[in-house]
Amino acid sequence: MSEKVSKQYTFKDGEWIVVGWAEGTMEVEREDENKRKYTEMQPYYHLFVLSPVSSYKSDSYRATGLKAAKLSCASNAVWKDLKPMEVVNLYFNDRKKVSLAASTGVSVELNEVSF
Repeated sequence: MSEKVSKQYTFKDGEWIVVGWAEGTMEVEREDENKRKYTEMQPYYHLFVLSPVSSYKSDSYRATGLKAAKLSCASNAVWKDLKPMEVVNLYFNDRKKVSLAASTGVSVELNEVSF
């Protein structure tokens, strides 16, 4: 009988795990130079990631594990060469959108966890 070996990944600063992405279009209301409102379709790009929860603790707060986030991206080129469960470093533009996701060359596997 073989026993399952547990390998734990330790995050380095600025690392995230990519779990997926989405793109589409949404209706947005705009205003022209004559202050007339109109609706147009605008593209959106989202990256879904996991990262460690904050290590901050106080009398009224404590967290353990990973947190999930949906991040806006500058374009769908961000995930062009990525695979789900890949560890990446993310770089943001001045509008706080992900403009680059650089792979660390490491992929992880999620197993059942207990806290």
